[in-house]
Amino acid sequence: MSNNMMHLQINDIEKMLENNEFPFAVIVNFQNNSRVSDYLIDDKYILRISRSELSEKERLEIVQSITFVPKIHISGTFDVSGDMYYFIVIDYVKGEELLSVLQTLTTEQNIQIGKDIAKFLMDLNRISDSCYDIGHYIPTISRFSQSWREGHLKYVESLRSGISDLDLSSESKSVARSAFEYIQANIHTLEYQAGPRILHNDLHPKNIIIHQGKLAGIIDWECSQYGESDFEIAHLFHWGIYPLKPEEGFETILRSLFENHDYIRLVPKIEKRLTIYQLEHELNQLIWNGKNQEELRIRRIHGWLNGQIENLLNQWSAN
Repeated sequence: MSNNMMHLQINDIEKMLENNEFPFAVIVNFQNNSRVSDYLIDDKYILRISRSELSEKERLEIVQSITFVPKIHISGTFDVSGDMYYFIVIDYVKGEELLSVLQTLTTEQNIQIGKDIAKFLMDLNRISDSCYDIGHYIPTISRFSQSWREGHLKYVESLRSGISDLDLSSESKSVARSAFEYIQANIHTLEYQAGPRILHNDLHPKNIIIHQGKLAGIIDWECSQYGESDFEIAHLFHWGIYPLKPEEGFETILRSLFENHDYIRLVPKIEKRLTIYQLEHELNQLIWNGKNQEELRIRRIHGWLNGQIENLLNQWSAN
């Protein structure tokens, strides 16, 4: 259990649930990190507790009408010995991470999961807003009211400044310059826009839950923000082209998703837009992690610049 939860006992949690008139029989500790502690209630609900406000609560409230989104049951605050805690109770999505079951799925199951994710994303992206959030995971530029292209120009300038502060090798600096040159040369492809749509913004095989070979739910909504719909699939292409292990590739699902998404597959110059998003991601990770990931991020920038996304899409078209 994280340090800031050390003196929180099960009886404190039971009392909180009773005060909120939420029925329960069995509560067990489920998982913890430095920010939150999760408890499983009756194998049906997840109780998430934190000493700070739970950012996913507001985001989940926006998408409650969408299938495959965990539903909120109660939320609020409670006090234990003068310490304030924030909590939310949501559905427990039964199943396993897509990453852990990939090798057990049939081709037909892979194709259907891709179709179901495409349908989920199309439903999700019907929720719109007037402003963009620009950035990966955490917005570098929040509530941006100008165009998608202008927002990314500002984002890239922020990335350029961050990279200039790093102590990189001369070869790495050269590769980073090539990444910025690619973005600048192709930034016009971001002029096409449908307007700000709600995004999960961290959609990858560990946040996609599978139960009995079918899509069961999408979890971990704390990074959700507003952007263009095609930005949503950037993480999936990243994991598809750079799986943690070769046997964990999920190209069949990725292709099925792409070909069944009525909007994304028709976006002009999608291969260049996705490449821009990948380059921004690698540069951002390089700034966050510095020398610890220099070799990894520079190698991946090389790959994106060599046309990995365009090659994959061309391969799909040919087959």
